[in-house]
Amino acid sequence: MNRLYRTALGILILGGFTFFMYVIVESLVFEKEHRIQVNVAQLNEHDYSDHWQGIATTLGMDEQAKLEDFQLFYNAQGEVQKLSYEVVWRRPGKHDFIFYYIDYDLITSKAIVKKQKIEGPWLQYDRSIPVSYFFKRLDEMDLTIMKPNNDDPIRYMRVHENGARMTYAIKSMMKYRIDKDQIHEITDTQLPVEGYWLSVCGMAEEAAPDFASSCEDRIDYILDARTSDNR
Repeated sequence: MNRLYRTALGILILGGFTFFMYVIVESLVFEKEHRIQVNVAQLNEHDYSDHWQGIATTLGMDEQAKLEDFQLFYNAQGEVQKLSYEVVWRRPGKHDFIFYYIDYDLITSKAIVKKQKIEGPWLQYDRSIPVSYFFKRLDEMDLTIMKPNNDDPIRYMRVHENGARMTYAIKSMMKYRIDKDQIHEITDTQLPVEGYWLSVCGMAEEAAPDFASSCEDRIDYILDARTSDNR
């Protein structure tokens, strides 16, 4: 009986260890870093939709991929210095989510992709902007004119979008709504405004290469804005 017990116990331990190792290996394989060849041109010359389509196709994502965060740094000449964004995707028929962090490497012209599984729920997922739609809208915008309205010697700008549709009600701040390729000022009397919030931040040259310094000047843009005038 003791021998049978020891044998059964050994099988259970071995099975548990094998399963444990399988989970570890599967996790390591799943979270393995990807490098995807991507060329990034100057601001208004870059095809963002084509850029995203290449990333999505390589990673097997569909139109349900949502944007969590987007940061674009560029200098006064319109040369992209840094491009990174975060994406959340719910696979068809699955309850968990996959979180992607995508960072463009200027030296190698490759997008470095890191990912991990996240258990649901993801509360803002359904109201976040689809990545494909956001990149399509980027192609329609003139990014070179999206900057603070002053003559300060600011060399780097940051375009930042945090994904979720939200209500914007900040007064005493320069703010505009983006309609296709046109930009219109939003007055304080039109607040609150509902839409996707993009902030453009002026940064000194010393911010490069980590771009971690605080915002020296800022202007806000609302994509797909619904104001009191057009609700």
